[in-house]
Amino acid sequence: MPKVSENRIAGKSGKEYQLNVYTHDVQFNDFIPGVYVISEVNGEQEKCIFLGETDNIYPLLKAHPRQADFDSENYNRVSFYKNASREVRNSIVSDLMPVLDPVCKPG
Repeated sequence: MPKVSENRIAGKSGKEYQLNVYTHDVQFNDFIPGVYVISEVNGEQEKCIFLGETDNIYPLLKAHPRQADFDSENYNRVSFYKNASREVRNSIVSDLMPVLDPVCKPG
């Protein structure tokens, strides 16, 4: 799974997170927990479509419950920050949510 680039994002707290960026058709290995960002990149512009956390990125991206929303928003990138702790992942999502302001909200 070769990454396209890396993206540093500062949360509302000011803390920075370095996410690895992949094309939308990436196939992750099993059992990789972390925070993920679904986005559309068009030239210099990036639109955040969805932000979430998961215990296992591979099966989630294969059959995401919001896939139709991602498709309608023309997603073409998946950014990922690996972290095993659900508590930390939820904290990161909360920190990044107001900054990224995704088009599709979780829930």
